[in-house]
Amino acid sequence: MKEQVIMQEPSMGDKSDKSKNKRKKKKVTITLSIIGTVLFAIILTVLLFFNDILNFFVNTTMGKDLPQLNGEPEVGKWYAVDVEDTVSSDGSNWQGYFRKGSENKVVLYFYGGGFSVNDFTAARSLDIEGGFYNAHLNTGLNVMTSAIRKWGIGNSAKDNMLKDWTFIGVPYCNGDFHSGTGTKEYTALDGSTKTIHYVGYTNYRRLIMKIFNYIDDSPEQLLITGSSAGGFGTAILADDAIELFHNPQDVTVHVDSSLLINENWYDVMVNEWNTPKAFSDVVTTDNITLDSLVALHKKRDNVKILFDCSVRDIALSTAQVFFDEGCKNDTPSTVGKSEGDRFQQLLKKMVSEMQAQIPNCGIYIWDEETQKDGHLTVHTATGTKIYFNKRGENPSIAKWLEDSINGNINNYGLELLDKNF
Repeated sequence: MKEQVIMQEPSMGDKSDKSKNKRKKKKVTITLSIIGTVLFAIILTVLLFFNDILNFFVNTTMGKDLPQLNGEPEVGKWYAVDVEDTVSSDGSNWQGYFRKGSENKVVLYFYGGGFSVNDFTAARSLDIEGGFYNAHLNTGLNVMTSAIRKWGIGNSAKDNMLKDWTFIGVPYCNGDFHSGTGTKEYTALDGSTKTIHYVGYTNYRRLIMKIFNYIDDSPEQLLITGSSAGGFGTAILADDAIELFHNPQDVTVHVDSSLLINENWYDVMVNEWNTPKAFSDVVTTDNITLDSLVALHKKRDNVKILFDCSVRDIALSTAQVFFDEGCKNDTPSTVGKSEGDRFQQLLKKMVSEMQAQIPNCGIYIWDEETQKDGHLTVHTATGTKIYFNKRGENPSIAKWLEDSINGNINNYGLELLDKNF
């Protein structure tokens, strides 16, 4: 028996349901269209907003928001300063930074940015992963410039005693602790022969001489300071800078986070950087910072000498491994407790010897964890917001520096040197 198929006409109710479904689909389509349009508008707005933010970031960090110094500078305004016959380590353009103050007082600030001490490091600038030094005016260096003048020691906040001082920023693009005057050929990683320009000393001198066209070259007060490699430069060049500014009576020298032990510092200065003899001759031990500061104190015992560092500085702990292993290997990608312990003991020894040989010096040791494994601490303070942070019962580094400039020199945080982490 065949199965009987009965075809049934749709009822009026079925037609009505279909009509309703069509209307619902139409409403859904319209709603989705509206939602899509709104979402597109939101996304477009967000993209435009972040494009503005990106443009702001690029313009700010790349120094594009700083006008070039042409003609008479406006007091309180920041400028980029092109200087003839100056180059970065790769031979590219070099420039300095300048803000003319309303007071006849000067901050001379040396930037940091790694080091080059031999052919191995010369072939590995910070453009290469695991590199050692700034080779040119790069994004990272200009981020530092922006931070220094917006948040750090160069800012214009009411509580910054240096806000009305002339500020001279010396960028670091030569790997030579700002103390070189020569060039060297090295073999690049691709096998080609290249030249590194160790002319940090030449650059700094020519920048100062140009800025003397716009300021009094005999200030009432002079602060010579710098962070990391710039702190080493501060220690090495302080006496030279004092002479350059015609020996002002009121001078403070402040080294921020600059301690690396290397038994070959003298040879590096003489044979790699071609550092002027007056600077290299005072380096007789493995501590280039201490030797330079002690020589300064012996010659100018009226100069106020200050040193600060975090207790287990992560960058210096990492770099110390490189020197401990003979300056021939990449620095480790991570460091831990043993490296932190090693640096803490070196710092304790540095502080003890500094206090013994420079009796009236000021020391500020601080703790700001950046890595929990081994309790490694932040590297440098003066170019960051950390500079103004009060630390428990201790004043901020900014206030400590202010007090010291005014003749009230104190020590803080020394108990951290004996703390177990």
